[in-house]
Amino acid sequence: MKEKFNPLVSIVIPVYNGNNYLREALDSAIAQTYKNLEIIVVNDGSTDNTEEIVLSYGDKIRYFSKPNGGTSTALNLGIEKMRGDYFSWLSHDDLYYPQKIARSVEELSKLENKNTIILSDFEVINEDNKKLYTTRCLEHINAYPSREYSYLYPVIYNMTHGCAQLISKAVFDAVGLFDEKWIMTHDYEFYYRAFVKFPHKLIPEVLVTVRNSPSRLSRRKYLRGNIECSLLYINILENLSEEDILQIAPTIKDFFLDMEYLFANADYSIALDYLEALAEGKNIITRFGRRKLNTETFYKDTRMTTKSECVFVKLIRNIKNYGVINTCKKIYKKIFRKK
Repeated sequence: MKEKFNPLVSIVIPVYNGNNYLREALDSAIAQTYKNLEIIVVNDGSTDNTEEIVLSYGDKIRYFSKPNGGTSTALNLGIEKMRGDYFSWLSHDDLYYPQKIARSVEELSKLENKNTIILSDFEVINEDNKKLYTTRCLEHINAYPSREYSYLYPVIYNMTHGCAQLISKAVFDAVGLFDEKWIMTHDYEFYYRAFVKFPHKLIPEVLVTVRNSPSRLSRRKYLRGNIECSLLYINILENLSEEDILQIAPTIKDFFLDMEYLFANADYSIALDYLEALAEGKNIITRFGRRKLNTETFYKDTRMTTKSECVFVKLIRNIKNYGVINTCKKIYKKIFRKK
């Protein structure tokens, strides 16, 4: 008889000051119907009673503590300490459905390539547990079926979430860990490297609950998030061939319109400005066209009160003077320079 596919799965939970929702996350990990797993918590320098909460679970949890360094550093420590063949990320304020790991392993068992990245749909709730929306990735794929065969499709269209994945340890061995220089976009920067080289498989079921809380949206993180996400998307766009684009969109123009919609709604203003300049060079008319910056409106929209605070005005001026790519390279060097 063929031996049942039953790999050890490591659930890694990075946490910083997680006394608000940590118990719920831990309980959802312990409640998994799949039993060949370990649960690792990495305390990223919490100043609340996070450690007390974790230790109350005894030997059900493997616990590690480190000085504060950001989510990527905590994830990397968890990956280095994991004993499993597969990695599953669980944020301290998110939840797994009981069958999350079991369904992921079941789907993986059907595939010849056991290094395939497993994805699922997820639901998003607010801090009051009110459901905001549920993803329906299969509907988006079925609208243009060749998307199913694009390695980068989930990354480009922002159709995945770190906690809704199951990743082979071999993926990290091949492409490296999370890049600790990226504070806000360490997840998608890693996905880009991973999905370029490894296939993925979608489970069209909701297996994860993601909590969208205001604490994730501070002004400082908003500004940095815009810069990092824009840099990442500009790099992706620079490396996409027309063949790649036509695998995920009916026409080049459709793709540009899709990206324009995504960047505008996510408020990736630098990437949006770059996209519109790129579209203009290809004689593609987008919805917005080349936007003119209204300085006073811009201060108000970004909740900034003085001109010295509005770093984006300087960014736009540099883009106009030096071009998007050179400006972004300068931003990258300034933000990520080694100390």
